[in-house]
Amino acid sequence: MKPLAWIIGALLAMPGVVSAQETSGPPLDDQARVRMGEGDAGGALQLMQDHVAAHPDDRDARLDLVRYLTWNGNFAEAERVLHADPAAAQSTEGQSLHAAVLAWAGRIDGAQAANAPVLAAEPDNYLAHYTEAVALRQSARPRMALPHVAEVERLKPGSKDATDLARSTRIRTGSFVALEYAHSDDSDDLVTSRPTLRADLAHGDALHYTIEVGRWENSSPVTSPFVAVDGDDSIAQTRGLVGLRYASSQRTEWSAAVGHSSIDGDGTLLWRAGVDHRANDSWRLGLSADRDRLAISPRSLSLGLTRHGALGQVHWTPDMHWTGDLMLRRDDYSDGNNSNEWTLAMRRAVVRRPGVMLDLGGMLQHISHDRNLGNGYYAPDNYRRYGLTANSYFGISDEVGLSVQAGLGRQRDETFTSWRRANDLSASLVFGIYTPWQFTVFAGYSERVQTTGAYEGYSWGMTLARRF
Repeated sequence: MKPLAWIIGALLAMPGVVSAQETSGPPLDDQARVRMGEGDAGGALQLMQDHVAAHPDDRDARLDLVRYLTWNGNFAEAERVLHADPAAAQSTEGQSLHAAVLAWAGRIDGAQAANAPVLAAEPDNYLAHYTEAVALRQSARPRMALPHVAEVERLKPGSKDATDLARSTRIRTGSFVALEYAHSDDSDDLVTSRPTLRADLAHGDALHYTIEVGRWENSSPVTSPFVAVDGDDSIAQTRGLVGLRYASSQRTEWSAAVGHSSIDGDGTLLWRAGVDHRANDSWRLGLSADRDRLAISPRSLSLGLTRHGALGQVHWTPDMHWTGDLMLRRDDYSDGNNSNEWTLAMRRAVVRRPGVMLDLGGMLQHISHDRNLGNGYYAPDNYRRYGLTANSYFGISDEVGLSVQAGLGRQRDETFTSWRRANDLSASLVFGIYTPWQFTVFAGYSERVQTTGAYEGYSWGMTLARRF
């Protein structure tokens, strides 16, 4: 019986042996730092969270946890963890980290206010220059970040962090040329093809010149009510605009462009103008106006219909959890019709993990027209839509990312006898996030009423951009 007793005793003792080995192993915070150095952000974050939960007075570990959360985009949690220990938050390192959290969260004013004392006291502070660069590159004058990028490179030449900062900042400050192709069709068999060449050329800290040239085509079945007035099932439009963007300050950018659109037998003036103003970290306002063709179908194009539009937008970020958007639009059509539209959306950040971000929210929309003239475009008197929304991002690698948006809702206009589905799904896959060449493919499906009144719509396309 002795051998059996030894075996049972050994089995009963095993948990204690394992526990002793775990206790005598490296502390969880040290393991977390090793994991982060190896590139295992998820494992490092979990280990450091476990360690801080067990050792809330370990200031160094707490501050590292704030860093890890910030790097993973979980800014609200980073802020909570930092201020859970007032002494850590009020330390010099804690104040610097707080400024960094605010900068990465896009709260430019708060970040600069928190960072200014550190920069003034320590002109060679690496993290302070890094934070200032991250904040300024999100302003209307992103090139203001470049001197701080240069300081980061000087202080830590050749480091991965310095290299990553330079690459990610220069894609916001330079010029680009992009060739895009977008294709869409709907359940009325209306097809739109839009190849477009765009360029944005930086000139100094505040000025950009813009160019847009395209050859757009709208087509429909020959038996469709949306064919041209002469019976043609397809109309091509050649269009081009030249313009500029000027940032009068770090908060405000003005834009304007003028151009021309031509179809067989008809040419018309195109123009657009707008201003975007960041009032503070919580409010951003946009106003714009434009004149363009009503390029919905061959019929609307053949009638020479144009529109004058005015657009107002409000972007609200009260904290690091919530984002709200309000859009108001008014269009006056050359056939005497008018339309009014508003959309309200709110979403909350619910998941911020290594490589995964998810926002959930809801939206409301209303569209109305004075009347329906049958001129080749959807003109409801009382269109309503509501729904739940999901916005997600998956970081496949440093250079490849996938974004997916989905909506689940209901819709109705004055012709419907009941509420109908109004669901959406779209995705965009980007290759070369920080490289000079970037390639994007995108696709979408919608059950919402389209611009012609069709119930289902499909879209896909691609963009090839060269940044310099």
